[in-house]
Amino acid sequence: MTNDALINRLKELKNNGFFEGLVIKRGIEKEFFRVNQSGFISEKPHPKSLGSALKNKYITTDFAEAQVELVTPTFDDIDDLYNFLYSLHVFVANNINDDEMLWPFSMPPRIKDESEINLGYYHQSGIGLLKHVYRKGLKVRYGPTMQCVSGMHYNFSIKKDSFSPLVDSTNQKNINEAYLGLIRNFKRIYWFVLLEFGQTNVVDKSFVKNREHNLEKLNKDDMYLKHATSLRMSDIGYQSKAQKGLDIRYNSLNEFLEQIKNAITVPFEEFKKKGLIGSDGEYHQISDGIIQIENEYYDSIRPKRSASNNMRPYDLLKNFGIEYLEIRGVDISPSDITGMSKDHIRFLDLILIYCLVSSSPKITSEEKITIDSNDIISIYKGRSKNSKINLDGNMISINKARQEILEKLKNIADFMDESELFHKAIKHVTKLSKGKLPKNSFHKDGIEKAKLNLSILKSSKVKNIDSIKKEAELSLEELSKMQKNSEEEMNEFVKNYNLNL
Repeated sequence: MTNDALINRLKELKNNGFFEGLVIKRGIEKEFFRVNQSGFISEKPHPKSLGSALKNKYITTDFAEAQVELVTPTFDDIDDLYNFLYSLHVFVANNINDDEMLWPFSMPPRIKDESEINLGYYHQSGIGLLKHVYRKGLKVRYGPTMQCVSGMHYNFSIKKDSFSPLVDSTNQKNINEAYLGLIRNFKRIYWFVLLEFGQTNVVDKSFVKNREHNLEKLNKDDMYLKHATSLRMSDIGYQSKAQKGLDIRYNSLNEFLEQIKNAITVPFEEFKKKGLIGSDGEYHQISDGIIQIENEYYDSIRPKRSASNNMRPYDLLKNFGIEYLEIRGVDISPSDITGMSKDHIRFLDLILIYCLVSSSPKITSEEKITIDSNDIISIYKGRSKNSKINLDGNMISINKARQEILEKLKNIADFMDESELFHKAIKHVTKLSKGKLPKNSFHKDGIEKAKLNLSILKSSKVKNIDSIKKEAELSLEELSKMQKNSEEEMNEFVKNYNLNL
């Protein structure tokens, strides 16, 4: 879409009341590690003072017992969202073990022995074992080190009434199509998102130990790629070669769901060979498909529906449609103590509104190849002035293409409520230093920053602490009331989980 065409589209939407009635609903999830004073991943269990990892809706764990995951409620006010996220950080900082800190980067600290990374454990029940076995499956398939990559997830939706100028907002099928169009356009410009949000061009050498890679030596401790944006999203990062063959293009919700179902239920030879049960006689995979469950599907953006009545994600989407989008391909920003500033949030809003209001034809197999190629160029060489990407069949400078997107985002900012804050966000994010090389080493710089962040958080007085503390306490009460299952019952639950999909 040319600038003139975009401006005409924006004027039309303004006349139809789109911007006046626009209510954006936002939530943030963040993964990061508890580390000891030497910067190594903590071997201690999830602190009881943080509540139950199974039942606490705000604070849980991801792959590892030491990998904290924060989940905010949904807000339509950016200040409220950011303040809650910051409050979660303050609560965690004050309730982890005395000798622990919070790792400030997406890429993990030095890993001495990956076999010492403790997997998340939840409860002696069917659902508790399922969550644990899922993590065992990730370990078996990809190794623990890869799973120690962390990131920010930005959950985005617009209020149902806000769809009225775009589609019939009473028709969920039309809303599904609008969100799918947004997803396709986001995939088309993900190379740009990598440029602006990529913060992982350096890793500790332990991260690539015994693994094939194309990284260069930076110093005695670190490996890097000078022009990389996000090694987190590269082949050495949080990726699955098996999933690349799925060819998911988001052209229809039914097609997407069918592909996800097949990825879970159809055996994949490499994972089939590993078996569902390990040498110890215990389950170590839920499924031998390309993915064990829906959550294992990796992508920079995913259609989602809020959890309800213990229904699984596949059934929620199939029965009720898309409620929001989860933007996953965003690195933790070390420039903000939470990993995502208010400016980052507004910048993402502009990107997503641009993707929503622009025309979005179906992605062909040929275009999918181009999209993937552009992403690879941006991941590995995005910060090189010589890099070119393919737009509409023409190879053009990635910097020129970036400027064209930025102009369009400025056009959208002109129409937004509190326009000046959105323009400020563009300036802040685009001028933010990215890809800084460590002063000492990646690991030592992480320790230094973790200590500074911890002292700031521990001295912060914030709102929301009482409600966060109450949720932690209630989650422990709920856990204590949960029925414990026998080993046979738990194994039966895992065995049967995918049978009714």
